[in-house]
Amino acid sequence: MEDRNRQRETGTPGTDDSNLGEIRSQADELLRAGDAAVQRALSGDASAFLQANRQQGGQ
Repeated sequence: MEDRNRQRETGTPGTDDSNLGEIRSQADELLRAGDAAVQRALSGDASAFLQANRQQGGQ
């Protein structure tokens, strides 16, 4: 995977890498938000976590 990423970083002919930094920034924000959501869900005991994520109806 490193080779693929390295190739994209250097810019391959025929690709538009002009907004690559913005896309990476948005991806980092998404990862941080996901990590925060997981941390909120896992803080506390397991029964509270299971209760908060119990399937209801036809979900």
